[in-house]
Amino acid sequence: MDSYPPVSRVGHQSYGVITLARDVDAASAAAFVVRRPAYRQSDQLGSASKSLNNDETWTRKKVSVSAGFLGQTSYSDVFTDATSGLSTGRLHVVDQDTIPVDSRRINLGAQVLALLENLPFYREVITARFKVWKGWTIGWKVTDMVLTVVEEMWNSYEKEEMDTMPRAVLMSRRLFETHTRSFDITSSTTWEEFQITASGRWETIGLLFTLVGVATDLVSHDHPLFTDPDAMDASTLANTASAVGDICLQFCDNSGIINDISTAKVVSSPYPSHTVMICLTLLPDFRPWRKLGELSTTVFALGLHQDSSSNAPFFLAELRRRTMVAAFTVDKVLATFLGRPPLISWRFCNISMPLDLSMEEVFAEPAVRDAAIAQLDANTGWNQEGTLKKGPWARTALITSVLREKVLDLSLSWQTDNLSERVEELAQESRRLRNALPEFLRWKPDGDGVGISRIEDAFLFELDLEFLHNDFLLYRTLGQRTQTKPQEIIETSREILKALILMVSKIIRWGQSVSGAGWVFQLCLPGLPCAGVLSAELLRQSRSPIPASSSSFPRSEIIQNLTLYASYLDTMIRPDEGNYRLAQQGQKAIRHVLDQVLSAEQLPPAIDGNDWSDIVARNDDNIFDGMNVDDNGLLFSLVDGSMQQMSDSWLTWVNFT
Repeated sequence: MDSYPPVSRVGHQSYGVITLARDVDAASAAAFVVRRPAYRQSDQLGSASKSLNNDETWTRKKVSVSAGFLGQTSYSDVFTDATSGLSTGRLHVVDQDTIPVDSRRINLGAQVLALLENLPFYREVITARFKVWKGWTIGWKVTDMVLTVVEEMWNSYEKEEMDTMPRAVLMSRRLFETHTRSFDITSSTTWEEFQITASGRWETIGLLFTLVGVATDLVSHDHPLFTDPDAMDASTLANTASAVGDICLQFCDNSGIINDISTAKVVSSPYPSHTVMICLTLLPDFRPWRKLGELSTTVFALGLHQDSSSNAPFFLAELRRRTMVAAFTVDKVLATFLGRPPLISWRFCNISMPLDLSMEEVFAEPAVRDAAIAQLDANTGWNQEGTLKKGPWARTALITSVLREKVLDLSLSWQTDNLSERVEELAQESRRLRNALPEFLRWKPDGDGVGISRIEDAFLFELDLEFLHNDFLLYRTLGQRTQTKPQEIIETSREILKALILMVSKIIRWGQSVSGAGWVFQLCLPGLPCAGVLSAELLRQSRSPIPASSSSFPRSEIIQNLTLYASYLDTMIRPDEGNYRLAQQGQKAIRHVLDQVLSAEQLPPAIDGNDWSDIVARNDDNIFDGMNVDDNGLLFSLVDGSMQQMSDSWLTWVNFT
């Protein structure tokens, strides 16, 4: 169990709140409205502002810039390839002029830094998050380093005896002077040297606020930290952290900076920022896809898709590996959600499987670390203690994401040659990978969670659901391309809906609330498409003159589970959740189908078609008659298994840090 430093609470009145309007980009960053108490306009502030406005030598400076990772076809490969006889080392462009650093950027940076007066509160929020979930990409060791480095930077200006704003202006100016220095890492770099390198950088400030934003998604919003009368509420803190983190990242972008810290910030940044989006819109948004483009560009430019064990210390090579897995995973989740080709292809990646080690072991002395590695299963690489508290999540994320890429390659391709065989091959591979997982990574629907935490049990459930969702996507693709309804999609939909019902029952027995972005994600995707498939099949069979076998289609079980599921959609997704409207439409559609199936009135003649569209098209009386809906297209999409109408609130669930 990690030990955490003591912290103290800071009141709400001193907070500066950056209000996020729609997006954070270079053009709009300066337009953010900053609300904060009026600071005393001391002579120090006046002198600092005058100095910044008059110091022309400050407005432009030199910075070392690298093109980033350069591969085999690049312009410099012949010079770096030892076999060519011309090896001169990697080519760099150095001492290039950056864009001017004017007083407006300094002042915007100062507005960001003024929020650091509440560092004790941020530490307390992040500490509370680590008591809930330690994550698997960054971990407490790096998080504590970020907190400590920023605290040291901010506290170093206390001796100046300035008020908050002039102190922030001075720190902002110095950060712009120091954050562009080179970020040199070698295989011999120590942890202490890495911490020194991380100091004095905007990307470190940005990573801190991103970690605060991530924490608001994991710490209950009714936690005393947020309910204290003088405390900042979680939503406001998430908005502020998201906006500030993006501003810091843009300071780095404007200077051409890319390194391990900025990359960690990019990998983490989608989640808190999209929490803000839930409150802004209930419709699909282009920004998550644009963020994914930034993420894919960053990981390739830094070379995270290649093995770095020969030119980085062990701890950093392992962190890079996990960071790449996190980026690769969110790429597949978003590509699945939007039905678009992934931006990060595994066939261009050359990294080994992350090690099943705890963060403490990753950062341990070589003798301790090597002993821990020696204890791993020699054949599979899994820890033999059966613990979930080490590195299994990074490994399972890579396994399921590589499989999902293959599923997407089949689902999104218009090539239908040997489709049935290809679907069956992938389905068999999915079952093989699922069965090859060690016993401690199997979700037990009837288990009481003894020996594991509830959040670990929830992650095991999500892992189980991931494999089932792959099967659903495969057989839905087969059905769509061949205009049939494979029996496998009915079976898979039954399994998914049953698993959701069982997991909700578990959570209720534990006395926990079934709410939040994670459950919005799980209930709506893949829950709604599966409920749609079962609703359509239930209605089709109720109008068929030949009743289906109870073993192939247990009508009673499906009616009961659909009834429960509709009630979950109605009661467990709050009006402020991004997918509330979709959930309401979904539960209305499901209940309308159930009403028709259970009605004693004369039903229309039998229908031979297998698809929901056939049922609607050939039915004189529209099945949605009497429903209070405002978007039939949305309803058709959910019962057909297409979820393109969902909002992006699910992104807050995908949390790796």
